[in-house]
Amino acid sequence: MREFEYQALPGRVVFGTGAARTRPASEVTPIWGLTGNDRKTTGAGPVALLRIVVHDPELTVSLPADLSAAGDLNGWRTASRHSGHPWRNPVSALIAEEGIRAPASGLHPKICHILGGAYGLPHARTHAVVLPHVLAFNAPGAPDPARRIGRALGAAADPVGGAARTDVPARHPPRPARAGPARRSTRRGRGPDPGHRPGRQPDAGRHRVAAGAAAGGVGRHGAGPPVRDDSGGTIVILDPDQQVDQLTEEQTAREQAVTDEAVASFAGSDSARLREIMQSLVRHLHAFARDVRLTQAEWERGVEFLTRVGHITDDKRQEFILLSDVLGLSMLTVGINAPASAGATESTVFGPFFVEGAPEVPLDGDIAGGAKGTPCYVTGTVRSTDGTPLPGARIEVWEADEDGLYDVQYPGDRMAGRGRLRAGDSGEYRFWSVLPSAYGIPDDGPVGELLAAAGRGSMRPAHLHFKVDAPGHQTLITHIFVAGDEHLERDAVFGVKDSLVHEFVPEPPGRAPDGSQRDEPWSRVGFDIVLAPARDNRETSA
Repeated sequence: MREFEYQALPGRVVFGTGAARTRPASEVTPIWGLTGNDRKTTGAGPVALLRIVVHDPELTVSLPADLSAAGDLNGWRTASRHSGHPWRNPVSALIAEEGIRAPASGLHPKICHILGGAYGLPHARTHAVVLPHVLAFNAPGAPDPARRIGRALGAAADPVGGAARTDVPARHPPRPARAGPARRSTRRGRGPDPGHRPGRQPDAGRHRVAAGAAAGGVGRHGAGPPVRDDSGGTIVILDPDQQVDQLTEEQTAREQAVTDEAVASFAGSDSARLREIMQSLVRHLHAFARDVRLTQAEWERGVEFLTRVGHITDDKRQEFILLSDVLGLSMLTVGINAPASAGATESTVFGPFFVEGAPEVPLDGDIAGGAKGTPCYVTGTVRSTDGTPLPGARIEVWEADEDGLYDVQYPGDRMAGRGRLRAGDSGEYRFWSVLPSAYGIPDDGPVGELLAAAGRGSMRPAHLHFKVDAPGHQTLITHIFVAGDEHLERDAVFGVKDSLVHEFVPEPPGRAPDGSQRDEPWSRVGFDIVLAPARDNRETSA
């Protein structure tokens, strides 16, 4: 078995395949390395990012035990190095921690690459031997990555754990790690911004690495045929004829300078929070543009798309909220701000169809207001997490009719399928409505075009919206979903939570719990609401 090889040939690139002898997953990172003349040159950037890598599991499990163990340590090294990397993001950070659970700095791979390039040492075994020494040396200078590594290994009190125990001579005091959060550079165009891409080595531009061809060609120009050698093993889909322009260090520095200037422009804000938000937004937005190598035409198309989102938005339709919903941003924001109190009812998306000034109804009143559908009786209580009832809690509810349309989607100004009421003396509430129906989110605008282009569905499972608040408690935005709905597993806005799925029980004609006589079938559902205590005044309402 042999490791992957990169070969630069006149006019094309050949990617040698074989059975991987390590498992660091570096082949799916933007990292590249070239060995020659007893020297290993490395670099990083989107040009070296493969699109598809397929491993043969039978070859993987057939590796010798000692090589497998060394490969796993090398994999941990790659994952833990990411924990302090300036390119990390919340998703990749979680993946890295999981990789550690199933560590190290830039100093570690550099030592190993120097040793490997100069002496031909085996890659995985070299990383495994050097790993504990580098961990012990760097942990005091990089406490945040060390804590993440410790958490993933279940050893938070001893971040580097037994795997990194080694004697560091007293004459070598701990120094800051040379990568990750502890690293700072005074050089223009270098820094910890999430979108920063280190410059290539001077000789990197002469190499047409196949991984770079794949990254540049796949997605924009399509992929070539699979390449596979006779030994089996890894298959890499790439376009070997695609020419890719290398990003020079000068180009990278120019791009970073734009980001630095834009970030600095918000430094004088009187609001520390505004400054924090806008500077982070600029960093991540610029990182996105660099990551995908955004073209001028794509930028113009994006601006035109957002302009159309604004034009279609009015007092009855909020296309920006809809866009936030389908991108998952709404649910992410809900998750970030979810009550920390155990036992509180879970939150979900607000949606674009809330309207101020809904009609007020008494207990046992009907919010349907002429909306079509099977009558539904909704009951429950509102209480605090300590069990205390919350009399007078304000409850606003709204929903679509049996045709899947909200009142604001019809002509005119009639309000139907929405209302507001107050909880009774014991925190109880009850009202009539209609049985919720599944529906497609509005797809006649730019957001609908986006979903169609992405091949995504637009359906939402049947649900009833609630907005509930009480003095001294956090405002709750939530739904209840109809159990058994076929769209529960593929909500277009990612809003379903298991605790919010409830049985809507069908009932025959007859006397209802409120004493009224029902001449047609109806349904009922119970939903007890638990509010979390307020964290501060921003989260409360009368």
